Amino acid sequence: MNDGIRRTAYGYTRVSTDEQVPGASLQNQRIAIQRYADENDIEIVGWFTDAGFSAKTAHRPELQKMLDSIYKNKGEVDHVIVYNVSRISRNLESFSRDIGYRLASCGCTLRSTLEAINDKPEGKLMLNIALSVHQYDNDVKAQTVKDNMSLLAKQGWWMSQAPLGLKLKHVLIDGITTKDGKKKYHNTLEIDNTDNIGENIRFLLNRFSEGDINIADLVRLAQKMGVKSKNGKLIQFTTLNGILLQSVYAGYNSSPRLLKGEVVKIKDFDGLITLDTFNKNQQIIKGDMRELTPSDNEMYPLKHTLICSKCGKPIRASAPKAGSGKKSPRYHCCERGHSSIGVAEMHQLFIDYMNEIAPTDGAVKLFREIVKRTSAKKLSETNKELAKYREDISSIDSKLNNALEALLEGKIDASEKARYSEALVEKRSQIEQQVAELEKIQRINETTIAYVCNFITKPAKLWRDADLETRQAFQKTMFPKGLHFDIVERKFGTEDLSPLYSVICNKKESNADSNFSMVVPAGIEPATLGL
Repeated sequence: MNDGIRRTAYGYTRVSTDEQVPGASLQNQRIAIQRYADENDIEIVGWFTDAGFSAKTAHRPELQKMLDSIYKNKGEVDHVIVYNVSRISRNLESFSRDIGYRLASCGCTLRSTLEAINDKPEGKLMLNIALSVHQYDNDVKAQTVKDNMSLLAKQGWWMSQAPLGLKLKHVLIDGITTKDGKKKYHNTLEIDNTDNIGENIRFLLNRFSEGDINIADLVRLAQKMGVKSKNGKLIQFTTLNGILLQSVYAGYNSSPRLLKGEVVKIKDFDGLITLDTFNKNQQIIKGDMRELTPSDNEMYPLKHTLICSKCGKPIRASAPKAGSGKKSPRYHCCERGHSSIGVAEMHQLFIDYMNEIAPTDGAVKLFREIVKRTSAKKLSETNKELAKYREDISSIDSKLNNALEALLEGKIDASEKARYSEALVEKRSQIEQQVAELEKIQRINETTIAYVCNFITKPAKLWRDADLETRQAFQKTMFPKGLHFDIVERKFGTEDLSPLYSVICNKKESNADSNFSMVVPAGIEPATLGL
């Protein structure tokens, strides 16, 4: 190396927080690198140190800063000097791809104070051998850590992050300390009461076990409750489906990575639900595998409504894989060149379009008349039932009075009167409950009718808040022949709209609208109206 030219180098040092390397502290590494540079007539022009970072990957701030500096000053830095190769990398593939290639492209080479690495064939061989040895050492340590974790997991300790709705609970282990003399703790779990998340998860798991709703319904219920994932957003299908499948919520660990098929009771943690409830949920899920992923209809509510305005063919839906490998749910036309659109954008455009639509004045009048007529019919039936129940109560009261008179006249004794009266009072109580329920129905009035009529004037809100079945029925009512949409221009057609609705910006008050008053045939009672 002594060719009369004084070369330059960067010194790089690293330690990880969980690693104790004899003689390889940051200070000792720096001393050794400086001694190596002096002995080989090399000038250290910069120092870079990563403290508390693993060498498994190249994602370290100071390492990246050093590599960027070498690139910006290409040709000015001859070497990177390390204490040994393990300080810069413990993975042969990562070094070649993320470090070695970048150094070589800038004419910079690696040097080590402990390994004979240089530009000669034997020096390159030594680099590969050193990297392989350090990777092997790292793999052995990783396996040892995994084995230790597996052993602790089999003892009932929790060895990973806490799932949603739970949090870690540290348990002091008497008589055991870490290498630096600190007290040793192991982890178990306990309920997380932050924003009531633990109790909400408990409620959802128990609710699903009743067997009358599917996972998609459970997601909607959870979102109405405001249940959020760890990212702070409303919980989604994938997260909630995963929660249903995890035995940890019943107090058991079944990690395939650590336990390999075993099921272990978690120490000092009984779970949010019973084991019976967990098993019931698994039976429900396995009984209908379609519930493990959302159905196409759930994901694509507009699938049978949209029509391509260019070719007149139905717009279809699919979820092709994007460049990242993740699925990208979309609406698309099968004709070449007619393009596609993501479901989120499509649904937002549809909601924006619905905000520009309102029922015609005539439709609102008709709806109000139907509601009134239906309400009157139901109230008439309610009044008849109330009259009958009140007659029954009056009859019971008469019988109670007769029983009292019979007692006073000595026709029956006190015990007979008590038994007879007790049965009548129980029956009267049951009838009073039915009367109370009917009186609630009787309270339907003009205010309620006005609210309902006001609600239907907001089709966007109706569609957004409805379940799938209601959405599709609503779409069929508004667009009986389908809704034309230009995917390229992102525009809807207005010719498809039901005569019951109109576009607000084009809506004009006309004599026809203002005088619209359809006579409702006697006895009409729409099946979809449930007042």
